[in-house]
Amino acid sequence: MRSVVAAALSLGCFACVGTLEGPRAEGPVPGAPSTVEAPTTAIPRASRRELERTVNSVFGLQGAALRNLPADAPSSVSPVTLAEEEVFDTLASTKEPTQVFVEGLESLAFEVARDWSANRAAVDSLAGCAPANGTTTDSACLGRLVEALAVRLWRRPATAAERDEVLAAAQPFAADGHYVSVRAVTASMLLAPEFVYRSELGATVAPGLVRLDNFELLTRLSAFLWGDAPTPDMLAALGPVELDDAALTSLVDAMLSDPRAQTQMRSFHQLWLRYPNLLIADAALATDMRAETDALVSRALTPGTSWQTLFTATQTFVTPALAAHYVLPSPGATAGWIDVAPPRAGVLTHGSFLSLSSTRITDTLPSRRGAMIARRALCQVVLPPPKDVNIDNGVPVPPGACKAESYAAHRARGSACAGCHATIDGVGFGFEPLDGQGRVRSSDEGNAACTLDGKGTAMGQPFTGAREFVTAQVDTITRCAVSNVLRFAYRDRFVPEDRVAQFHGAFRASNHDFAALMRAVALDPRFRLRVSDEGQP
Repeated sequence: MRSVVAAALSLGCFACVGTLEGPRAEGPVPGAPSTVEAPTTAIPRASRRELERTVNSVFGLQGAALRNLPADAPSSVSPVTLAEEEVFDTLASTKEPTQVFVEGLESLAFEVARDWSANRAAVDSLAGCAPANGTTTDSACLGRLVEALAVRLWRRPATAAERDEVLAAAQPFAADGHYVSVRAVTASMLLAPEFVYRSELGATVAPGLVRLDNFELLTRLSAFLWGDAPTPDMLAALGPVELDDAALTSLVDAMLSDPRAQTQMRSFHQLWLRYPNLLIADAALATDMRAETDALVSRALTPGTSWQTLFTATQTFVTPALAAHYVLPSPGATAGWIDVAPPRAGVLTHGSFLSLSSTRITDTLPSRRGAMIARRALCQVVLPPPKDVNIDNGVPVPPGACKAESYAAHRARGSACAGCHATIDGVGFGFEPLDGQGRVRSSDEGNAACTLDGKGTAMGQPFTGAREFVTAQVDTITRCAVSNVLRFAYRDRFVPEDRVAQFHGAFRASNHDFAALMRAVALDPRFRLRVSDEGQP
């Protein structure tokens, strides 16, 4: 393996809720540490989702990474705000090579090598040859397999030295036959750091700035646009001359026209909005709710459709059972699209999304829901509560009292929590006419005397009901999405505010075509670069 990579990547063994701030790049919150984590690493590790897709693409096997590798961290403490933040599975700083990960990688490598080597037709097809003497180990054919696997798994051609090193590791198995040697070769290449890590060493072009080479750039593009490894044809087309703008544009457009790009765009929305993790105990109902949101995401990603439809849609996709649950007109004998009336509008009013802030099945905690919407939809930073506050209990509501009055009294007492509650409660109470399973209600649960009017405030603006919230905040939501796309693409926690503004403007100019946003990020000259702390003062 390339010594510089192998040396660096040896895997170790082989107040209640704080103040809210708007979208921001790195920069200190008053009272928080002034230091921030290092710039994007030169050797980011692939996520479990990306490794799963690669194994499936190369070997035709499903579930190996999901079974054997630990899940990527869904949240991480910001070194700037000290708040627990939801993060993407691409965030480089969460990819420590833990013992659990290393052991899981070993299990993955041996499982995949065992199962794939048994499929001799698939092995011979990838290698482009078969052993000359039936099943007797054929070193020349095995060498061709190593070269073919390197392109697929390491996303670049193997050097002659690397090929020979892998073959030498498989030599003790030569007497056991060709396909046993294939098993050893495959496991060895999956265990190599080059499989789980991406090299972005590049070449220094200015102090603190590195330009990626063609293979590194293509790998970064495929990770962003597909969540998968590039194809052999794309890798084979690369030469030593740096891709010019026309060639890069052609490459990006080809990748965006591939079905894998649509899959990746849907994955982004699932990771951002977290709706596949819906908290619905009824399995059939949960399936219908997820299908409802999946359908709206797909509609919002349809060419010629404004992506903002995801939040503003006045139609939703329901099965007859889900329509009955929501007390909506039935779509007929099968699932279909139906019109919906206020307060419903888009994904923020789906049961899948609303369930995520529910701790009491159908009842809700306005502060918890308000904080969730503020974080996910508005990109506001919600600081952690004092350690002695149990946020799952919410504000105490005495028997017979109304939730709104109890929360108002809590804010009025001037406690350390009051300032934050004044902000997040305003969002939460605006969504109170929808319960924890997405059904419309007119009063507090268990207390018909406490009517719900849906009046709330967000970003200093009053609104009534979820639909009015979306109408007022759709541009802020869109800007938040752009910020998250950049974090997702660059595998970093922080994105410069001027870059968010740039792509927000481009997204608006495209009539909010999500594929156009992905294209703009991929073709931006800075996507060829990596910030390095070397050479910085």
